[in-house]
Parts: sequence; C-alpha cells; structure tokens
Amino acid sequence: MVASEIRANARKALAGKWGKAALLTLVYTIIVFVINFVCNLIPIIGGIILFVISTPISYGLLVSFMKLKRDEEVNYTDFLSIGFSSFAKVWGVLGNIILKMILPVCLLVVFIILLVVSLGGSLASAVIAESSSGVAGFGFLGFISFIGYIASLIYVIVKGYLYSLSYYILNDNPNMTGKEVVETSEKLMRGNRWRFFWLGLTFIGWSILAGFTLGIGMLWLMPYIMVAFVCFYEELAGKTTEAVEPKTEE
Repeated sequence: MVASEIRANARKALAGKWGKAALLTLVYTIIVFVINFVCNLIPIIGGIILFVISTPISYGLLVSFMKLKRDEEVNYTDFLSIGFSSFAKVWGVLGNIILKMILPVCLLVVFIILLVVSLGGSLASAVIAESSSGVAGFGFLGFISFIGYIASLIYVIVKGYLYSLSYYILNDNPNMTGKEVVETSEKLMRGNRWRFFWLGLTFIGWSILAGFTLGIGMLWLMPYIMVAFVCFYEELAGKTTEAVEPKTEE
C-alpha cells in the first residue's frame, strides 16, 4: 500500500474511536508531564529514573494504540501497566538495538570530535600563530570531517530505520528474545525504509496545523500517526486486518 492508502486504513480503524484515542493521548500526556516534573525535582537520580522508565511507558502507549486499532479492550491508563509488566523485555529489545547501532554512532562521534578539533585548530592558527598553512591544513581537515559527519549522520538514520518495527513485533511475539525481535524488524524493513520515512513525512502538514491549535490538535494527530504506523507494520508482517466500514441501513 502507498502512504495515502495506509492513512485511509488508519482513519477507518479510528472511526468511532477518535474521542477515546484523543482522551488516551491526553491522559498519557498529563501523566508523563507529572512524571517529568517530579523526576526533575530530584537531582541526578531523578534523571536516571526518567531515562529508565520512559521507554517502557512509551511502549505501553504503542501497545494501547495497537489494541485500539484492533478493537481490543484498552483502558486509559493501561499504558502504565503494559509498560512496567514488559519492562525487562522492552529494555532487552532496546539493548539489542543499541548493540546494532554502536558502529554508526561511534563513527558519528568521531567525526564530530574531528570537526570540533579542526575548527578549533583553524581559529588557533589564525589568531595565535597567524599561519596560513596551518589554517589551510585545519581547513582541509574540517572539510573532510564535515563530509564524514554528514555521511555518518545519514548512516545512523538509515541504519536506525531498520529497527523501527521492533516494539510492534515484541507486542505480537512476546516469546521472542530481544535479538530475535530486532533481527525480525531488520528483515521486514529492508527495502521498506523509504516507505516508512515517507509515511511519517506526509504528516508534516498536519503537524504544522496542530501547532496553530497550541498543541491541542496533537490529541487527535498522535493517534492518527501511531495507528497509521501500526497499519504499516501489519502490512509488512502479514497481519493486516481491514477496518470494517460502518453499515448503513437501506
């Protein structure tokens, strides 16, 4: 399916559920805001706690929308119980994603360091030594570092897209190990990364419009986006369940 068809499927799946989806998003936003506020009051330890629990809670929200899309029973605070009950599995998946991303992230860090060194060296040569050769040398290093930075940044993004479906897979396959989940996502996403990127890109206009509503529009836009991503995943995983059109009396 193309992006417009996936979005249409998402709208069908949300028919009659927009209010519940928006309220679920509101409850999630309020609870996350409170958690962030409380954790920020606790120096260092609060930040660590927030880092540790944020991913499981986000996973819980994702599962809640998957349930909503599939007409399964879901309550407004289920994302908390779902997230914390799957705490170890969620972090197991994240740990395997991090292992897969070590090389591209390390390359990115190296080129950032080289870029900073080259800029600092150029300034030092120009101001202190007044050496044109030194400036040229650091300038060349800066150029190479900048090209390397852009290339490694693209590498990080492209590589990261391979693991975009990991938590969808985890929900449907709770008995899989973190490694199996990540490898399955990698297999599904090969050849489909551009489609997933483009699907997300098609919501930019709606995001801008939501901004004019002081963010209130996001209460409806977030479910729309998340359910569309579920539809994308189900298509690739072969689990597509077409939303049933409401019947009209003749």
